[in-house]
Amino acid sequence: MRIKLFDKGQMLWGLLLLSLSSLFIQWFVFDYILPTKLLLPWLIYASFLLVLRPYFAAVFVFLLEALLLRIHLMKLSYTNTALEASDIFGWKQALFLKSYTDFLIPLLAIGMLLCFFKGFTIRKRQFIFLPILLLVTTSCMQERRPTESSVNLVNYLFRIAKVHYVDWNFATNIKENGVLNHLFLTLPMGQIPAKGKVRLGERKVATVHNSKDMPDVFLVLCESCYTSTSAKFVTPMADLEKVGFARSTMISPVYGGMTAEAEFEVLTGLPSQRYKGIDFQYFAESYSPHAMALPRVFAENGYATFSSHNNRAFFWRRDVVHPKFGFEKSIFLEQMNWPDMSIVPKDDILFKNALDQYKANLIENKKTFSFLITIHTHGPYREVNNDGGEADYKAKLQESLSEFLSFQARVHGLAQKNNRPVLFLIFGDHKPAMTISFYKKHVFSDDFFTSKGEKSDGFRFSSLNDSQRLTYGRVPLFVSAFNTKNLDLAESIAREIHDKPIYCLPGVLSESIPVYHEFYGYLKDVCKRNSEELVDKRVIDTVFPEEIYGNLLFD
Repeated sequence: MRIKLFDKGQMLWGLLLLSLSSLFIQWFVFDYILPTKLLLPWLIYASFLLVLRPYFAAVFVFLLEALLLRIHLMKLSYTNTALEASDIFGWKQALFLKSYTDFLIPLLAIGMLLCFFKGFTIRKRQFIFLPILLLVTTSCMQERRPTESSVNLVNYLFRIAKVHYVDWNFATNIKENGVLNHLFLTLPMGQIPAKGKVRLGERKVATVHNSKDMPDVFLVLCESCYTSTSAKFVTPMADLEKVGFARSTMISPVYGGMTAEAEFEVLTGLPSQRYKGIDFQYFAESYSPHAMALPRVFAENGYATFSSHNNRAFFWRRDVVHPKFGFEKSIFLEQMNWPDMSIVPKDDILFKNALDQYKANLIENKKTFSFLITIHTHGPYREVNNDGGEADYKAKLQESLSEFLSFQARVHGLAQKNNRPVLFLIFGDHKPAMTISFYKKHVFSDDFFTSKGEKSDGFRFSSLNDSQRLTYGRVPLFVSAFNTKNLDLAESIAREIHDKPIYCLPGVLSESIPVYHEFYGYLKDVCKRNSEELVDKRVIDTVFPEEIYGNLLFD
C-alpha cells in the first residue's frame, strides 16, 4: 500500500518559505547569513509536519524562531547575556520579568497559536515524519559530561555541515548559527563534573577556636545594588561608609541580571564561568544533598544556617539548591504571609523574618550564619525626564538600605543583650541594567560597545578584555563588625577581598571568622593572583579543574 503524503509542491514551497524567512530575519537582525543555521529549523519543520499542514508548519517555525530571537535580544540588552537552553526550562521565573516585555512577544505567541490551531491536521500518512521527531527529541535528551561534546544524529549533521559552536560567546553563536541551532547546542548536559584527585596544597590542621569569639554572620546579597568608587555614579549605598561600614569592591561574573551566577560564587567559592549556563539551573537536581558549599562549612563548625529571599522559592531553583548547599532552613515568600504574590514586596518583610529566625537561634544558644537576598531594587526602573530610570533606582535603593540599617540596629541590640559578636557583609550581585546611565556617567566608555542607542536596550557590549571585565563586573561590598574580639575584622576583610572576584569571598571569610575547610585554604592562595588573571577564562580552567567541582558539589 502506497502512503500518500501532502502535495510535494506544498512541502517544498513550505520549506522554501521557511528557509527564506529564516535567512532574512538573521540578515535583518545581525547583517549576517550562514545557510547552516537552517539545520534545526528544517528538522523542526519536518517534525511539525506530523501534525500541521506544510505552510502552517513553516510559518509556525518561523514565528517560533522570531519569538526566541526577540527574547534573546531583550535579555542581551538588559543583562549582556545571551538566551540559552536552560532559560527555557526556567520559564516560570520569566513571568516575574514580564514588565520587561514589549508588544512583539505576545503578538508572536498569538500568531503561533493561530498557526497551530488553523493548520492542525493528523492523518496516517503524516506518521512518516515521526522518525524525524524522534531523531530530534532523542538527540536533545542525550547525556554528556560538561566538558564534552555530545555525539548524536543531530550533532552528526552539524559536523557534516561544519556548524562551528562558538561556546566561548553565546551571543556570537546565535549570530552565526541561529537561535534554534544555538539552543540545541546549549541544552543541559545531564551528566555532572568528574570527580578525582586534586592537589590543594599543603594539608593544614584545623585550629580550635573559642566558640564565643566566632561572630554571627549576616551575608546580604543586595539585588542590583551599586555605587561607584569615584564620583561618577554615587548612590545612597555610599552612605553605608558614613555609618561605620568598611568599604570595598568585588568583581561580579554578571551584569544587569543573572543573580544566580553571583550567588553560586559567593556560596561555593567556585567561578560560575567555568561552565556555560546558569549553574543553579543546569545542576540543581544533580548536586549532592551534602554538597560542601559555604553554608555547610559553617554548619559543620557549629552554626545554625538559614537563607531567606522575599521572592518565590522556585526562582533560580533556590528551593532545590539551598538545602543541598547546607542551609538547614530556607524561608521564601510563600512562608512570609505575603497577601498578594503578584506584587513584588519591599525588603522589610525579608528582614523581619530574618530577625525572627535570629531571635530563635539566640534562644537556643546557637551561632547564626544567615544568607539574605533582597529584591526591592530589581528593575525595570521608571524613567523620568530621560534619566534612564536613575531617580527611580536610587529611590528604591534608599528605601531598601534604610530597612537594612533598621534591621542591623535590631540585630545589634539582640547581640548586645546576649553578648554575641556580629559580622555584616552586604554586596551588590551585579550592576543594575541601566547601561545608558553608566555610559552617560562615563563608567563605560565607547570602546565597551559595538553599538549604542538612545536607551539601554540599544547598547551592545563588545568582546571585553580582562581590564574592561573588571570595570564591567565591579560591585560594592560593605563590611561591619560589632562586638568582635578582633577590632580590625571588618577592615581586614575589606582589604583582603578588594577588587577580587566574588568567588574569593568564602576563602577570606573562612580564615577571618574562622571556619575551616581544606578547599578554602587553596582558594585563598589562588586569590592572591592579580584580579585580571582571576577573571581570565584560561586561568579559571587551569586553577579550578573539573574535579574540584565534582569533589565538592556532587556525589
